[in-house]
Amino acid sequence: MKGKFKESNFYTHQIKIRVEGFRIDRLVNRAIEEKIYMRQMRIITETEMECYIALEELQRLKKVAKSLYKITVLKHVGREYAVKTVIKKPFRIVLVVIAVILIISQSLFVKTIEIRGYKGIPEEEIRKCLEDAGISEGSYIPDINWDEAEELIYDVFPQISWIQLVYDGRKVFLNISEGAIVEDGKQQQEAKKYYCNIIATKSGYIDSINNYRGVALVEEGDYVEEGQILILGCVPIKEKYHRENAPTEYYVKSAGEIWALVPYRLTFQQRFYNSKGEVKNKKEITEKVEQQLRQWAQENLPEKAEILNKDLNFSYKENIIEVGVTIEIRQQIGEEQEILIGQKNSDSSGN
Repeated sequence: MKGKFKESNFYTHQIKIRVEGFRIDRLVNRAIEEKIYMRQMRIITETEMECYIALEELQRLKKVAKSLYKITVLKHVGREYAVKTVIKKPFRIVLVVIAVILIISQSLFVKTIEIRGYKGIPEEEIRKCLEDAGISEGSYIPDINWDEAEELIYDVFPQISWIQLVYDGRKVFLNISEGAIVEDGKQQQEAKKYYCNIIATKSGYIDSINNYRGVALVEEGDYVEEGQILILGCVPIKEKYHRENAPTEYYVKSAGEIWALVPYRLTFQQRFYNSKGEVKNKKEITEKVEQQLRQWAQENLPEKAEILNKDLNFSYKENIIEVGVTIEIRQQIGEEQEILIGQKNSDSSGN
């Protein structure tokens, strides 16, 4: 015998049914006697009624109704039915989960960047600097190092005297102030604020140049002298629209990687005789020169320098062998040359 129906089951999974037949009141009375819970009964006509019952009571009601009444299920409702429906359609769950993940993840990425307060520095250059610091549209906010970004901006644009870099939601705000700092009603330039050129530390032929910031003044194949400016830190501004008293240039801390082919002429000496007292042959002389050249390169050449070509010229003086060596070295020759920023044209104030 089936156990007693619990009323809580009614709210778990219920169905709406339509009952058709003569003397529906008799069926209702029989259902009450059998403890079949019928809720929200609505008499449509003398031969038609709608109501809600628990799903598990449907067969019992049909048994009471026999063939005298027609029972039609109109819809299913309830907590259990809703869960079963979702489980039967796992693709919906996947879509819902994906949608939730997308909504959450999108809130962690930069959508827009607003820059305010710039005067002499073009906005596109500031945005490029932010991008170098890892801040651009689409950047993952938790990975951004805000302190390092501020330091980079100060480093690239020494004429900037104040920065506020913050974010609200998915929007990043950069507020800056250019030029002199006002102290006691007077404008003063910070002594530590510099921009720099990149100059050549050696004379030679430019092999390659990668300009990161500033204006490149040379190109591949050019011969440059030691001390010559390779990348200029004072950048001219090309105005799209004429503005009165508009700045004509802005300053940056130049950066770049310059490789050049640098010739060296060296002279090495060695004894005429070897350790056995025998006259050295050409092989022994060459091996000794190679050893002397490696020692010289270790002490005098910058890191990653590469010897490309080498020519040896032998001469003999009494018991001394003199070897003239001409070599071509591929090496980096760029070096920062810091210069104090002047106020002229550094911003639109005309200071």
